[in-house]
Amino acid sequence: MTLPIMLSAPALIVGTLVVSTPLILLVIGLFFAIMLTIAHSKLKVEVDPRVADVREALPAANCGGCGYASCDQFAEAVVEGDVEPGGCVVLSADALATVAGILGVEASTAAPKRAIIHCGARSNERLARADYRGVQTCAEMNLVPGVQGCTYGCLGLGDCVNVCPFDAIEIDRGLPVVDMVACTGCGNCAEACPRDIITMESLLADPLVVNACSSRDAGKVVRGNCKVGCIGCSLCSKQDADVFVMEGTLCRVSYDHKAYTGSETLAVAVEKCPTVCLRTVGAKINDPHDQVEERARLKAEKAAKATAARAAKESAKPEAETS
Repeated sequence: MTLPIMLSAPALIVGTLVVSTPLILLVIGLFFAIMLTIAHSKLKVEVDPRVADVREALPAANCGGCGYASCDQFAEAVVEGDVEPGGCVVLSADALATVAGILGVEASTAAPKRAIIHCGARSNERLARADYRGVQTCAEMNLVPGVQGCTYGCLGLGDCVNVCPFDAIEIDRGLPVVDMVACTGCGNCAEACPRDIITMESLLADPLVVNACSSRDAGKVVRGNCKVGCIGCSLCSKQDADVFVMEGTLCRVSYDHKAYTGSETLAVAVEKCPTVCLRTVGAKINDPHDQVEERARLKAEKAAKATAARAAKESAKPEAETS
């Protein structure tokens, strides 16, 4: 008498051997697991343990200021010797020393880079400005012709503010103001600006002399478009032609570390600038535009003194004639 075989799960009958499906799947799984283990051991890439140590010392900002997409990529590049540790613009002095110690190299840094705004006109100082009612971004506003007289100047809607991961920029009366302490020089703001008025410059001195204007129009046109634009008078260049380089009607400040000395000569040039487009920025300067207001205040005081002197002179004439 032959008894029937009862199976609790699907099975495969091989000859007189009955093999259950779960057992087959288990064998297949074990086979691929062994193959993957062998492949991993044969194909794995050895990672320098210093990469993890360097990565741990980095600030994890992933800002891209170093030129790499992430801190992980930067750490690998540092260990491989493709870039100096100081290439991380956010790295503090202590963290830099830590990374240098991991690599066994000397901790050396270049001058830190900071965002420089090459427009110094607040909204009320931009002339021939049209009423804009479109999407409130600089990128969209820049597509509208004739939105303001100066086609080079800041649009003031804050695209740069929106992309700054360090809250280092704010808009004050239509003009971006950079906090030089919070800024890391990551460059996000420069990429976001549709008019390219933001550059990353080495902070060779603190404060640093900058030209807060990007207009390449003739001086007469600039005066019609802006109250504080560069008119190409070249008074600054006459003070120091190596630092203040005239490119057509626009003065460009050269930040070559050999030419830029931060001497008193630069201060004289800033003082002589008739439109106050030459200004200084730095860690202790809250808003460079304050220099415009200070110049206006001093000018008003000088005018008031001159008026008072003339009045005193006129009042003294009758007395002199009487005597």
